[in-house]
Amino acid sequence: MDFIISEVDEFDNTEEERDERFVVDNDEKANWAMRRLRSIRKKQDENKAIYDSEISRLQNWLEKVNTDLNRNAEYFEAILRPYALQERLNDRKSIVLPHGTIKTVQGRQKVEVGDEKEFIAWAKVNDSALIRVKEEIDKKALNALKVQDGMVISTQGEILPNVSIVEPEVSVSFVIE
Repeated sequence: MDFIISEVDEFDNTEEERDERFVVDNDEKANWAMRRLRSIRKKQDENKAIYDSEISRLQNWLEKVNTDLNRNAEYFEAILRPYALQERLNDRKSIVLPHGTIKTVQGRQKVEVGDEKEFIAWAKVNDSALIRVKEEIDKKALNALKVQDGMVISTQGEILPNVSIVEPEVSVSFVIE
């Protein structure tokens, strides 16, 4: 036995007990179901609007109460940073204190290329190992090939290996007025 709760329908706010599952088999029933769907979507939109409003309000509150705290935290980090860097010169990478630890970590060296096109042109002539060529399937060209008996045929007339046809599904969408 199925219970259908209709709390969001603007026309029917009762709980109904059904012995059979409702089946849409004519336009009148489809219209009723669309009316119910519209009512549900409307309620979801209202809930989202309330959520968005509260999130915005809370974000503004958090920004307001943390503005001075952020500035103060930045100040203390700024006065602790030179001390930590000085101590790193004395092989103290971490400074353990009762109220926290100051850690210093050496980053990795990076190589940057200023003009990528100019570098690639140079590397093609002088050191091609510095250039990577990316191979990938051209799906647009693959989709343009002939399909026969569920198989894809190459432009040379051969059946393509490891290629299969996936039939498209019929999608159903609902436009709520």
